[in-house]
Amino acid sequence: MGKKIIFFLFLIFSHSLFSQQFDFERQYKYARSLASKNPDSSEIVLNTIIDSARKKNQPNYIAKAYYLKSFNSYLRSDAKGSLDFAEKALKISTENNYAPGKALAYRMQGTQYAKLGLLKEASESLNKGLSEIKNENTDEGHELKGMIYNSFLILFNQNEYQKKESYSKNAVREFQQIKNAPRRNELLVSAYTNLGYNLSETKKFDEAQSFFVKALALVGNDNHYLKSNILHDIGFSYSQQNKPDSAVSYFQKALKIANQYGFTEKKIEITKNLEEAYKKLKDPENVQKYKLENLELKDSVAYNQKMAVNKTLTQKEENFDSQLIKSHSLSKGLITACIMLLLLLGAVIFNMISLQKKHKKTVTQIYQQGITPVAYEEDPHEVEDQSGSSIPADIKISPEAEEHILAGLKAFEENFDFNNKNISRYNVSNTLNVNTKYLSAVIRKHKNFNFNQYINHLRINYIVDKLKNDPQYRKYKINHLAEITGYSSHSAFSLEFKKITGIHPSAFIKALEGIS
Repeated sequence: MGKKIIFFLFLIFSHSLFSQQFDFERQYKYARSLASKNPDSSEIVLNTIIDSARKKNQPNYIAKAYYLKSFNSYLRSDAKGSLDFAEKALKISTENNYAPGKALAYRMQGTQYAKLGLLKEASESLNKGLSEIKNENTDEGHELKGMIYNSFLILFNQNEYQKKESYSKNAVREFQQIKNAPRRNELLVSAYTNLGYNLSETKKFDEAQSFFVKALALVGNDNHYLKSNILHDIGFSYSQQNKPDSAVSYFQKALKIANQYGFTEKKIEITKNLEEAYKKLKDPENVQKYKLENLELKDSVAYNQKMAVNKTLTQKEENFDSQLIKSHSLSKGLITACIMLLLLLGAVIFNMISLQKKHKKTVTQIYQQGITPVAYEEDPHEVEDQSGSSIPADIKISPEAEEHILAGLKAFEENFDFNNKNISRYNVSNTLNVNTKYLSAVIRKHKNFNFNQYINHLRINYIVDKLKNDPQYRKYKINHLAEITGYSSHSAFSLEFKKITGIHPSAFIKALEGIS
C-alpha cells in the first residue's frame, strides 16, 4: 500500500514538473540523492528526465540518467542491466562528444566488469574513464576522478595494501578540491570509509578510526547506502582487531539497512563477513545461517527472476478463480479446467519420465566412458593471433619449445591449476615463459581445443570425476561447485557443464544417484 501511495505522489509530482520549466540539473541531483536511499523512487525520476531530455534535445542528461540507471542496477546485483545502461550512456556520450558522460559510463562499466571477475577489461574501462577527464579541473572533473579512483579499489587483491591506500588517498585528494561544499562532503563520506577500511587491513586501527568518525559526521541519516557501508567497514575493522563481538554488532546494523532498502550487492559482502565473525565466536548455528544466506544471495538474480514468474502465474490463477466464482457456468468451467489440467499434468509427467530416461542414459554413458570431447571451434581472440592451420606456417616452433610447452601443460593439469579463477592465455603463457601464439598452437595440435575449450573441458572433467567418486560433492550447491572449478558465477558453470556433458549439473547429480 505504501509503494502505491509513493507512486501516486510521484505521478502528481511528474505532472507538475511538465506544467513548468523543467530543471534538468535539479532533477538529476534529486535522482542521484534517491539512488542511495530508495533506488525504485530514483528510477521514476530518471524516466521523467529521459523523456523530457529527448523532447528538449538534451543528450547530456539522457547519458547521465542512463549512468544512474546503471548504478541502480548495480546496487540490485543486476549485472546485465548495469552493463546495458552503461553502454547506452557511453553510446550517447560518444555521439555527442560529451567527455564527463563517457567517464561516468566507463566507470560503471569497469566497476561491473570487476565484480564479474573480468579484471583486465575492468582496468581498461576505468583507465579510459580517467583519460577522458584527466585535464578537467572543474568540480565535475574532480568528482569523476575521485569516483574512478574509488572504483579501482575493487581490482586489487587482499595483499595489495599500498596500492589500495594510495588510490583511496587519491580519491580523497580529488574530492577535497571540490568547491561545492554539500557535494564535496557527500563524496568524502565514501572516500573516508574506503580509506578507513584500507588502513584497517594494514592494522593502522587508530588512523582508520579517525576516518570512520569523519565519515559518520558527514553522512546524513537518509543516505542509507553509505551509512550501511560505513557500519560494515567499522565492523570489518573490529574483526581485524580480533573483536568479533563488536564486529557482529556493526555488521548486523549494516545488514538491517541493506535488507530494508534492497542493497543486494552489499548484503553479499556483509553476510560473508558475518559468517567469518561467528566462526571466531564459535557459534556454528549462525555460521551456517549466514553461509547459506550468502550462497542464496549470490544466486539471487536467477532466483528473483523465478520468483517474478511465479508471482505472475499466481496472480493469473487468482484472477481466474475470481472470475469462475462470479460466472454462472461455474460447474462447466471447473470440469473443463480439470480436464485441461489432467491433460497438462499427463503431458508433464510423460515429458519428465522421458527426460529422466534420457538423463540416465547420458549419465550412464559418461559414468562408464567419460566425457566425449567437444569439436574444435575457432576462438575469435585466438584467430587474431594465428591463421587457420594447426601450427600456422608463419609460426616456427622448435621441437624443444613444443616439448617444453607440453611438459608445462602436463604440470598445469596435474596440479589442477585450471581451477584457478581468472585463468587466461596470458597468465598461462607467462607461467610457461612462452608467447600466446605458441601456447594456442600447441594446444590446438595436441589437445584439439582452443584455449577456452581446453580450460572448460579440464574443469568439467575434474568436477564430473569428483561427483562420480566422492558422494560428498553431490551434496554441494551448484554455486559451490562453480566456485571450486574457478567459474565466476552459477550460470557460467551451468552453461559450460551442459554444453560439454549435454545435461544440467543438477540433473546430472540426480541421475548419478540412481546409477552409482
